[in-house]
Amino acid sequence: MSSMAWPCNDKKQGIFTMKNIILAVALAALGALAAAPAQAAELASGSLEGAFSSWGKSSLQGDWKIVEDGGAQYIELGDNFKAKKGPDVKIFLSPTASAQVTGNNAVDGSVFVKLISDFDGSARIEIPAGTDLSEFESLVFHCEEYSKLWGSSPLR
Repeated sequence: MSSMAWPCNDKKQGIFTMKNIILAVALAALGALAAAPAQAAELASGSLEGAFSSWGKSSLQGDWKIVEDGGAQYIELGDNFKAKKGPDVKIFLSPTASAQVTGNNAVDGSVFVKLISDFDGSARIEIPAGTDLSEFESLVFHCEEYSKLWGSSPLR
Protein backbone atom coordinates (compact mmCIF):
# COMPACT_ATOMS: atom_id res chain seq x y z
CA MET A 1 0.00 0.00 0.00
CA SER A 2 1.42 3.36 -0.95
CA SER A 3 1.89 6.14 1.55
CA MET A 4 0.58 9.61 1.07
CA ALA A 5 2.44 12.37 2.85
CA TRP A 6 0.41 14.96 4.74
CA PRO A 7 2.00 17.32 7.16
CA CYS A 8 0.91 17.38 10.80
CA ASN A 9 0.28 20.56 12.68
CA ASP A 10 2.35 19.52 15.67
CA LYS A 11 6.02 20.17 16.39
CA LYS A 12 7.13 16.76 15.06
CA GLN A 13 5.98 17.05 11.42
CA GLY A 14 4.66 13.50 10.94
CA ILE A 15 3.35 11.65 7.93
CA PHE A 16 -0.13 10.10 7.68
CA THR A 17 -0.42 6.98 5.63
CA MET A 18 -3.62 6.06 3.80
CA LYS A 19 -3.98 3.17 6.28
CA ASN A 20 -3.94 5.61 9.23
CA ILE A 21 -6.53 7.82 7.54
CA ILE A 22 -8.87 4.87 6.89
CA LEU A 23 -8.41 3.70 10.49
CA ALA A 24 -9.21 7.17 11.85
CA VAL A 25 -12.36 7.47 9.70
CA ALA A 26 -13.53 3.98 10.75
CA LEU A 27 -12.99 4.76 14.45
CA ALA A 28 -14.86 8.05 14.11
CA ALA A 29 -17.78 6.26 12.44
CA LEU A 30 -17.88 3.64 15.21
CA GLY A 31 -17.85 6.39 17.82
CA ALA A 32 -20.78 8.11 16.10
CA LEU A 33 -22.74 4.84 16.05
CA ALA A 34 -22.07 4.22 19.72
CA ALA A 35 -23.14 7.75 20.62
CA ALA A 36 -26.37 7.58 18.60
CA PRO A 37 -29.41 6.81 20.77
CA ALA A 38 -31.14 3.52 20.06
CA GLN A 39 -34.58 3.75 18.49
CA ALA A 40 -37.46 2.57 20.63
CA ALA A 41 -39.11 -0.53 19.18
CA GLU A 42 -42.86 -0.10 18.60
CA LEU A 43 -44.82 -3.05 20.01
CA ALA A 44 -48.41 -1.88 19.46
CA SER A 45 -50.38 1.21 18.45
CA GLY A 46 -53.92 2.43 17.99
CA SER A 47 -56.53 5.09 18.61
CA LEU A 48 -58.55 5.57 21.78
CA GLU A 49 -62.32 5.38 21.61
CA GLY A 50 -64.39 7.23 24.20
CA ALA A 51 -67.06 5.32 26.11
CA PHE A 52 -69.36 8.32 26.50
CA SER A 53 -69.74 11.94 25.54
CA SER A 54 -71.17 14.93 27.32
CA TRP A 55 -71.84 18.39 25.98
CA GLY A 56 -70.73 17.11 22.58
CA LYS A 57 -67.25 16.12 23.70
CA SER A 58 -65.94 12.56 23.81
CA SER A 59 -64.68 11.21 27.12
CA LEU A 60 -61.46 10.05 25.45
CA GLN A 61 -59.65 10.43 22.16
CA GLY A 62 -56.20 10.34 20.63
CA ASP A 63 -53.49 8.05 19.38
CA TRP A 64 -51.20 5.87 21.44
CA LYS A 65 -48.40 3.39 21.02
CA ILE A 66 -46.50 1.00 23.23
CA VAL A 67 -42.74 1.01 22.79
CA GLU A 68 -39.82 -0.86 24.29
CA ASP A 69 -36.85 1.34 25.08
CA GLY A 70 -33.81 0.45 27.15
CA GLY A 71 -35.40 -2.76 28.45
CA ALA A 72 -38.56 -1.02 29.69
CA GLN A 73 -42.00 -0.74 28.08
CA TYR A 74 -43.89 2.53 27.79
CA ILE A 75 -47.31 3.74 26.70
CA GLU A 76 -46.83 6.87 24.63
CA LEU A 77 -49.89 9.07 24.28
CA GLY A 78 -49.90 11.26 21.17
CA ASP A 79 -50.11 15.04 20.99
CA ASN A 80 -53.80 14.61 20.10
CA PHE A 81 -54.63 12.82 23.39
CA LYS A 82 -57.59 14.34 25.25
CA ALA A 83 -59.66 12.97 28.12
CA LYS A 84 -62.49 14.47 30.15
CA LYS A 85 -61.24 15.37 33.60
CA GLY A 86 -62.25 13.04 36.40
CA PRO A 87 -61.28 12.36 40.01
CA ASP A 88 -59.81 8.88 39.63
CA VAL A 89 -59.10 8.18 35.95
CA LYS A 90 -56.53 5.43 35.65
CA ILE A 91 -54.85 3.53 32.84
CA PHE A 92 -55.05 -0.27 32.87
CA LEU A 93 -54.01 -3.10 30.61
CA SER A 94 -56.98 -5.45 30.45
CA PRO A 95 -57.27 -9.11 29.41
CA THR A 96 -60.83 -8.33 28.21
CA ALA A 97 -61.40 -7.38 24.56
CA SER A 98 -62.00 -3.66 24.15
CA ALA A 99 -65.56 -4.14 22.84
CA GLN A 100 -66.50 -6.10 25.98
CA VAL A 101 -64.96 -3.77 28.58
CA THR A 102 -67.51 -1.99 30.79
CA GLY A 103 -67.38 0.14 33.90
CA ASN A 104 -68.13 -3.00 35.92
CA ASN A 105 -65.39 -5.27 34.52
CA ALA A 106 -62.68 -2.79 33.49
CA VAL A 107 -60.28 -3.72 36.28
CA ASP A 108 -60.97 -7.49 36.40
CA GLY A 109 -57.63 -9.22 35.84
CA SER A 110 -56.14 -5.91 34.72
CA VAL A 111 -52.74 -4.43 35.48
CA PHE A 112 -52.81 -0.89 36.89
CA VAL A 113 -50.44 1.37 34.97
CA LYS A 114 -50.98 4.94 36.22
CA LEU A 115 -53.39 7.48 37.66
CA ILE A 116 -53.92 10.22 35.05
CA SER A 117 -52.96 13.73 36.10
CA ASP A 118 -52.66 15.36 32.66
CA PHE A 119 -55.80 15.14 30.56
CA ASP A 120 -54.43 16.38 27.25
CA GLY A 121 -51.26 16.24 25.22
CA SER A 122 -48.48 13.75 24.85
CA ALA A 123 -47.13 11.64 27.68
CA ARG A 124 -44.76 8.71 28.16
CA ILE A 125 -45.90 6.32 30.87
CA GLU A 126 -43.85 3.35 32.04
CA ILE A 127 -45.62 -0.01 32.15
CA PRO A 128 -44.83 -2.01 35.32
CA ALA A 129 -41.73 -4.18 34.88
CA GLY A 130 -42.40 -7.81 34.09
CA THR A 131 -45.75 -7.13 32.35
CA ASP A 132 -46.27 -9.60 29.50
CA LEU A 133 -48.27 -7.70 26.87
CA SER A 134 -49.36 -10.94 25.21
CA GLU A 135 -51.65 -11.54 28.22
CA PHE A 136 -53.71 -8.40 27.51
CA GLU A 137 -56.28 -7.46 24.90
CA SER A 138 -56.93 -3.77 25.51
CA LEU A 139 -55.72 -0.46 26.85
CA VAL A 140 -58.36 0.93 29.24
CA PHE A 141 -58.99 4.34 30.79
CA HIS A 142 -61.35 3.96 33.75
CA CYS A 143 -62.58 6.03 36.71
CA GLU A 144 -62.26 3.41 39.42
CA GLU A 145 -63.91 5.53 42.14
CA TYR A 146 -67.22 5.66 40.22
CA SER A 147 -66.83 2.48 38.11
CA LYS A 148 -67.10 4.64 34.98
CA LEU A 149 -65.35 3.55 31.79
CA TRP A 150 -63.68 6.50 30.06
CA GLY A 151 -62.72 4.49 26.98
CA SER A 152 -60.44 1.87 25.54
CA SER A 153 -58.59 0.58 22.52
CA PRO A 154 -57.61 -2.90 21.33
CA LEU A 155 -53.92 -3.73 21.70
CA ARG A 156 -53.85 -5.66 18.43
